[in-house]
Amino acid sequence: MIAQIDQELERIEARLSGYEQLVSERKRLLAARAALTGTARSARRVSREQVATYLREHPGSLPAQIARDLEVPVTNISQHLYRGKGTCFLRRSDGWHLSE
Repeated sequence: MIAQIDQELERIEARLSGYEQLVSERKRLLAARAALTGTARSARRVSREQVATYLREHPGSLPAQIARDLEVPVTNISQHLYRGKGTCFLRRSDGWHLSE
């Protein structure tokens, strides 16, 4: 039984090693692409808390404004806003706000 577990662990570790190599290669290719095109593809992430902090300081902001100032793609901001809509964030006619 222990031999089977050890064998399965070895099989999984071999697969993980391949995965790590793929991740490393992807990062290398993204960096090369950014260098050649002069544009970096943002992999930077933003948390819901960062969006909340931003809205606390800039109530009524639009997703594009938030994304520009936090230097992340607007889709990242929109996802947080819509997931937290009605609980954390409120959409008003002048833009997004923190809920009270």
